[in-house]
Amino acid sequence: MIASIKNNSLVDFEYELSLILNTYSNEVEKAKKIIIFIEDTLKQLTNWLKNHVFETIQEEIKFFKEIKPNIVAKLIFYKEIISLVATLPLDKKKRVKHFEKKIAIINQFHRKNREFIKYIKSQSTHFDELYFSRKQYKDLFFNDCSVIIQDAKLCTSHDYLLAEVIAFELLTLHIENRIDNLNQSCTITNNQIQSNLHWTAKKIDLIELIYALYESKVFDNGQADIKEITNVFEKAFQIDLGDNITRSFIDIKNRKTDQTRFLNQLQVALETKIENDLK
Repeated sequence: MIASIKNNSLVDFEYELSLILNTYSNEVEKAKKIIIFIEDTLKQLTNWLKNHVFETIQEEIKFFKEIKPNIVAKLIFYKEIISLVATLPLDKKKRVKHFEKKIAIINQFHRKNREFIKYIKSQSTHFDELYFSRKQYKDLFFNDCSVIIQDAKLCTSHDYLLAEVIAFELLTLHIENRIDNLNQSCTITNNQIQSNLHWTAKKIDLIELIYALYESKVFDNGQADIKEITNVFEKAFQIDLGDNITRSFIDIKNRKTDQTRFLNQLQVALETKIENDLK
């Protein structure tokens, strides 16, 4: 994985991250495992950076603008998640205020750094060498004092700031979804899903669908628990999928042919409908 990152690729890093996301369902446990994984990755990168010489300035800029900030951003994001959960009030209305307070702090960060954020969002490059390369003393009089305590071999003047920008965007989306869910639960509790629909296909088909949605990260930006998603489907369609849907998923994986049987049927049914309507 580290070799891949050294070659300016995040593919292996994202793959390892997705494995952890899909292995742990508890939000805090998941965040802790990811933090340990990223910190280990950064330690290895640190050792590499101390002796590495980039062949071109463009290669160095790419690393400090695209590679490292995206790794550090995930670390910041999951540490913020743990902090949010650890300080979460029991009362629902207080939870909303708790989340809104964090949004206000993020907005303050954006106001303070609006020019840099504008630079990044507009995909500008004219200051890249200044912001994302390690030329000694290049901005001695313009750096924030916090840069003094950083090792000049390991960072540039703005790569950590960019990581914060990325992390706070992820955090804002996460918090907004949490607020929406809390506001909805004030009118419709989780135990009061009103539906006359009954799932009449096989249980294994519904589990296949649930896992496809879970792996596609379509709920809460990929933060939703597989058990939570299953619980919603059970209540919505008045069906009991059993205590161990993981066992059912293993059965799906062990199919010798047509592993995504139900999803394939859905695709065929929809394509047939589209073709018939176009005639």
